[in-house]
Amino acid sequence: MKFGTDGIRGIAYEELSEDVAYKTGNAIGGLAENTRAIIGRDTRLSGENLTRAFCKGFTDAGGEIMDCGLMPTAGVAYLAIKHRCDYGIVISASHNPPEYNGIKVFDGKGYKISESLEREIEDRIAGKLVMRKSGSMSVYDNGCDEYVDFLAAKGVNLDGVKILLDCSNGATSQVAPKVFKKLGADITVVNDSLDGSVINKDCGAVCAELLSDRAKNYDITFSFDGDGDRLIALDEKGEIVDGDKNLLVIGKYLKARNLLKGNLITGTVMTNIGIQREIEEQGIEFDRADVGDKYVLRNLLAKGGILGGEGSGHTLILSESTTGDGVQTAVVIAKIFKESKNPLSVLAKADLVPQITKSIKVEDKEKIAQNPKVAEAVEKIKSEFKDEGRVFVRPSGTENKLRITLEYKDENRIKEIVNDFTKLIQNIEI
Repeated sequence: MKFGTDGIRGIAYEELSEDVAYKTGNAIGGLAENTRAIIGRDTRLSGENLTRAFCKGFTDAGGEIMDCGLMPTAGVAYLAIKHRCDYGIVISASHNPPEYNGIKVFDGKGYKISESLEREIEDRIAGKLVMRKSGSMSVYDNGCDEYVDFLAAKGVNLDGVKILLDCSNGATSQVAPKVFKKLGADITVVNDSLDGSVINKDCGAVCAELLSDRAKNYDITFSFDGDGDRLIALDEKGEIVDGDKNLLVIGKYLKARNLLKGNLITGTVMTNIGIQREIEEQGIEFDRADVGDKYVLRNLLAKGGILGGEGSGHTLILSESTTGDGVQTAVVIAKIFKESKNPLSVLAKADLVPQITKSIKVEDKEKIAQNPKVAEAVEKIKSEFKDEGRVFVRPSGTENKLRITLEYKDENRIKEIVNDFTKLIQNIEI
């Protein structure tokens, strides 16, 4: 198994087997003697067994690991820092369907590990096992309370604010409601089951539009994904406020208070050009990284920025956290809402260029992406759009799919192009 844009990922017990989890744990535990880590997971049915296998591999290599149980991804990163661990490990496939699972790795500073360390771990997984005097595994029960306290301390009194929370039947189910209750909000919670067979299933950030009608009864709706690193909000009109708009809302707030370090916001190649224009009109520099929050993070760290993210809902606020944290982002947006006394529809208002992203299931995403017919089609689209639109094609970092994003003033035309492009992809033989 290899690291993708967000850790190691695959169908549980098939691509991501207990043996792979064991070897990954052994590889990380074997990086140095007396390595310390903390591990958490989302609600997936395969999570407990994969966690157990990872911990066995880790301790066989002589490592010491604490299991904090169900915990959002960013919570594990936070706890790794708090408890001075060398690594934070998350067993989760984030927004993917229930049958998937994955392994995410953070360093002791709460950041996703470097590509060079990813390659070293991959080499170790493929090599000989490290067998030292057995280490230790312990259960840590206080992680949830510590993380809730950390998040709530960043917020403001939300008395009188009506909030709908969608926990995607995942790791935020035990965290987000506690945080917003602590802040005094009037909350309603949906999809907060701990049944891992329905994580991300017709709910959460990947299906936030399903709450459009219900959201009209609330000031704000916050919809998380399975491991809580994504947030998609809905305003009081039931309109989607995605990760791109999160950047706009938070960026304007920080800029007005001289808190936007570096006067920079980093989006991705898929960020809507309309968002870029709105941000630049505020006198803020905007740049783009590759798709994937780890690339956004690296860009921010290199350029001294603190705010970045992507439309899918990953939002990095480095003044608050070290990684994409859906609940933290929700706390910040709720704070901005309360202090501004403006509805979210006003705070997130932007003149967007019509954009469509289509995911096309393929047999081999890399071969299809490199096919000359794809390159020819892309050049033809660029020639038609000229300077009035954008086209971007990339293999998914987590699934065997090819994603095409089109941005152009004529929405009907991009719908036609997406249909034609889909037919082209489906007819390519490999």
